[in-house]
Amino acid sequence: MQSKDLHQIKAAIRDQAFLGNARVFCIMGPVVAARRRKGQLLAMIRGWGRWYPVESVRIEYAGRQLLLQTTPALARSGLAQKNASSK
Repeated sequence: MQSKDLHQIKAAIRDQAFLGNARVFCIMGPVVAARRRKGQLLAMIRGWGRWYPVESVRIEYAGRQLLLQTTPALARSGLAQKNASSK
């Protein structure tokens, strides 16, 4: 979904950073921070190092696929097999 609401964008960025169940993008790439200045929505794009004006950002909340992706830590602990067998 597209959003211009700063509170909603910041909540999605927190979910992206700490929970991993959301992805926040704008037309230039993944967004890691957002703010408003003089009424204009500004976004910091991953790896670009400065603020860029944007109309809105796209927020995607992942379903089960992203949450069940195997990470190296899960693979070592054996949790990935338990999650896969419980489907």
